Amino acid sequence: MNNFLQFAVIGLGAGACYALLAQGAVLIYRGSGVVNFAHGAFAMLAGYVTFVELRDTAAVNRFLFIPGTHFLGDAWPTIPAILAGVVVAGLVSFLFQRIVLYRLRHAAPIVRVISTLAALAVVQAFVVIRYGGTTHRIQNFLPENRYSWGGVSFQEERLIVIGIVVALTAALWALAKYTRVGLAITASAQNERAVATLGWSPERLSMLTWTVGGALAGFGGILVAPFTGLTPEIFTLVVTISALAAALLGGFESFPLTLLGGLVIGVGEAEMTNYQIKVQHVLHLGSLTGATQAVPFLAILLVLVVRGRALPLRSHVSDVLPRLGNGVINWPGIILGSGLTLAVTLVWLDNNWATAMYISLASAVFVASIVVLTGFAGQVSLAQWAIGGIGALIAGLLVKAGLEIEIAIVLGVLLTIPAGLLFALPALRTRGVNLAVITLGLGFTVSQVVFANPSWIGAPADGGTRIGTVKLFGIDVNAVDHPHRWAIVCLITLVLVGLLVANLRRSRTGRRLIAVRTNERAAASLGVSVFGVKLYAFGVASAIAAIGGILLGFTANTITYGRYNAFQSINSVGQAVIGGLGYVLAIVVSAPNAIGGLGTRVIQDWFHLDQGNWDQLVGGVILFAILLIHQHGIADVVSAHLPAGQRRVLERLHLVVRPERRAPLQDVAREPVAPATLKVEGLTVRFGAVLAVHDVSFTVTPGEVVGLIGPNGAGKTTIIDAVTGFVRPARGSLWLDDQRIDGWTAARRSKRGLRRSFQSLELFEDITIENNIHAGSDATESKLSWVTDLFWPGRHALSPSAVAAIQEFELEDCLSLLPGELPYGRRRLAGIARAVASGPSIVMLDEPAAGLDEAESGELARLIRRLADQRKMGVLLVEHDVGLVMSTCDRIVVIEFGRVIASGTPDEIREDPVVRAAYLGTHEPEHAEEDAAADGSERVGVER
Repeated sequence: MNNFLQFAVIGLGAGACYALLAQGAVLIYRGSGVVNFAHGAFAMLAGYVTFVELRDTAAVNRFLFIPGTHFLGDAWPTIPAILAGVVVAGLVSFLFQRIVLYRLRHAAPIVRVISTLAALAVVQAFVVIRYGGTTHRIQNFLPENRYSWGGVSFQEERLIVIGIVVALTAALWALAKYTRVGLAITASAQNERAVATLGWSPERLSMLTWTVGGALAGFGGILVAPFTGLTPEIFTLVVTISALAAALLGGFESFPLTLLGGLVIGVGEAEMTNYQIKVQHVLHLGSLTGATQAVPFLAILLVLVVRGRALPLRSHVSDVLPRLGNGVINWPGIILGSGLTLAVTLVWLDNNWATAMYISLASAVFVASIVVLTGFAGQVSLAQWAIGGIGALIAGLLVKAGLEIEIAIVLGVLLTIPAGLLFALPALRTRGVNLAVITLGLGFTVSQVVFANPSWIGAPADGGTRIGTVKLFGIDVNAVDHPHRWAIVCLITLVLVGLLVANLRRSRTGRRLIAVRTNERAAASLGVSVFGVKLYAFGVASAIAAIGGILLGFTANTITYGRYNAFQSINSVGQAVIGGLGYVLAIVVSAPNAIGGLGTRVIQDWFHLDQGNWDQLVGGVILFAILLIHQHGIADVVSAHLPAGQRRVLERLHLVVRPERRAPLQDVAREPVAPATLKVEGLTVRFGAVLAVHDVSFTVTPGEVVGLIGPNGAGKTTIIDAVTGFVRPARGSLWLDDQRIDGWTAARRSKRGLRRSFQSLELFEDITIENNIHAGSDATESKLSWVTDLFWPGRHALSPSAVAAIQEFELEDCLSLLPGELPYGRRRLAGIARAVASGPSIVMLDEPAAGLDEAESGELARLIRRLADQRKMGVLLVEHDVGLVMSTCDRIVVIEFGRVIASGTPDEIREDPVVRAAYLGTHEPEHAEEDAAADGSERVGVER
């Protein structure tokens, strides 16, 4: 027991430092809504400035890259050096906020997150260039006295660190709770506009929190450096992951809980070290160096996944996702580009440049996996290189076991898919930044535990997994002796992968991915399985990453795994953004930027900068430039923003595809839908102690329009949410004909014929109106299409029901437009058309007339009646426009405080005494119109 307590005390010191770093991350998030992935890099920079630049006399001579100078004289005293390190971290954080984030304040949330990844890469590359990549052991600068109590030894320096962190945590808590600035920061995290109306500048608050948060990161890095040492890659990742995990445990909101999370991580690491030998023996792990940090982090991730709450990113009115390409294959461009690359490789490149060529081509395959996963499906993963390493490991072990190399490669790709699905499991419970943190931690865990484990990758004497000479179909393509041949293999593979990704983008499955990326609720309402789409995206992306991993791993007789690290994943995400995250063309554009690829060779051969991570630094700077100039990437500029003259030249050269003209739609008959009756019995919904809906019952039959009315907050939208499966669990029973559906998911209910629209429209803003309606009509396609769409997406015409919806709502002239290019009234009609495109038996319309003028509302009423009379749909209409409800509905259900107070025909509702008493008080019916007019309202009768 004493041994356990002793290691717990040891871990509290490092845990307190992690907590301090996490407090800075929490402060930054509260002030700006951005999760700072560069937090550990700022901490590392402060540590190097303090202990290597200022305290190390040998480093003084390197100040500002001036060899042989003594600009600062002798080593600085400890306290001034610490203060200087803290100031440098705070200043760098401030400059990043002012120069980069301020200009990205209206960018997509994912773009702001990626900008912090760019900052991480730039700072880490600068440190390697400036100080080298070796480990620096830092001498403790605090008192090292020891005290013993109850058989447990306490180190004075750890007690001091804990005291400092607890005091700073208390100060931050008090600042946030009791000062005007702190309250303004807290309010800004909830609603920037409201804070601005009170006289506070959200940007100044963001600037303040970034500066103070960066300084806290620097101070935390200085305090933790004596415990961990300074190594650019490991220090940055360990500190970043541990700090973000602690901040996640505190919900990026609570300073006390964040302190607790940091302490738990520190103690977990120490206890893992305590039991390292025992765990090695039981689990047969050859090395647990990475497991020391990985195990406690994974435990916290388990808590977060079980909690299942996503961290909300600060929303802006003008938020947009990265734009999407159309996936159209430009065959002349592919042939021309591939032929030119092949000719250059064979004719002009020497062995060194051929090596750079195959590294660029293989790295571009990783970018393809990111385009699928993040660009198409919206799932942020920072573990693609770790997954690729798993593919190389599996294939290598199969080759080592005696399997033919071609079969081993295929099996390696296929067997990597289940491993990739393990990375997808957190995506089923978390999303956004949470998922990015989790995948970063999982990728780091794999690289530190699996790839550093000789019992899994091969004997230490081999240095990895021995596969011998690589021959494909009897041809020696060994990259060591024949780099040009291996470059050709990589080129062929990249072209095939690019075609696969393009096919996916144009297919029905691609529309499902984009629907989930844009709006998960809307996708589920159309019958798209959100969980299934996420698993599919991770599976496909994992297979592609495995291909890239094998291409890089099989470049030598022995596969080594040092390259499959988290920084490579971060770099590939940056390269995808540079190219255009939603474009297949990004795969090509990103290739020269690969670390070790053609760009690296240019830097080394042309500029003679062959020491340090200059390629990573240049790549980070380019990423900053792209984000600031055109965040949608180079491919978007080429595809959509070139001047007309330049575009015509590229079209003649077959480098850009001319847009196709869509053929006009043929008239179709308005066939009746499959009839079904919706029966709701005793529906009850609770949110904690709040009873939102109580014992609501009603029926919607084929060809009938049922109105659901009531005041704001009565529970109308909650009823639609519960019936369509978006609020679960809900008590009561729901029936479609003789099938009970209350246990079904939202997607399954939609496929069965129960559809809905949304009050807030929730169209897929990144795709055209035609593709929006296509997504609404093809979600019930065969499951086989998940596979066939990768190889043969085909051309799938709109279904007759979808064409009927387009013609019914007069949308044919705007099918090629994006939703944002339409006036509001037509956008709302497009949302309803998408809901009915599949010909559902029951459609539930949530305030479809909101924002429409009188003429548009009248036309909408006629359209709703035609859906019921001609196509025999059952319609549930939730609407505040009582005139529309009275003129359109066959029956009306009146809700108040979640309960049904009346039900009947429009005439019965007008005369119902309960309704009159509830809505009109003691007034007589004839006085209602006078009161409504006095209120400036044209609404009379049931609802004023």
